[in-house]
Amino acid sequence: MSRKPRGRGEEIDDKDLRILEILQKNSDITFTELGKILDISPSTAYIRVKKLRKTGYIKKTIALIDYDKLGFRIKALIFIKTDPKKMEDVVESLKRFDKIVSIYDVTGEPTVVAFVIVKNHIDLAKILDDVGKIDGVISTSTMVIMRTFKEEYELSLTDIK
Repeated sequence: MSRKPRGRGEEIDDKDLRILEILQKNSDITFTELGKILDISPSTAYIRVKKLRKTGYIKKTIALIDYDKLGFRIKALIFIKTDPKKMEDVVESLKRFDKIVSIYDVTGEPTVVAFVIVKNHIDLAKILDDVGKIDGVISTSTMVIMRTFKEEYELSLTDIK
């Protein structure tokens, strides 16, 4: 049965969804192992994964790193109120900060939320100073994440209709 999640992208079937679920859990799986799980040949598994990459369902394959072990002890959310006319320019400036790992356009105020990972409060203060100097930034406020109770990057895909 073919499916088209949320009307976006090319149609994918149940096996493709299963491949995505498996790769979310273990992106190091071999095509041979993937084929065994799905009862398809390794070459078919390879072709399907290649198609999922080409059509954008798989953006990229990455290692999930424990930044705390590398000394990056501070995770924070920076709430940024921007001049609506300059929001795109602000976002482009934010993209150049290597410690800003995610940038979101959100409803209400502030208009932008940035997620940062830094080694210490001095590094965070430097980023906050630099963000505050960007043309179009009206104000910022920051929340430092004290503890993480859940941080998952897997989403169940079985309920996609």
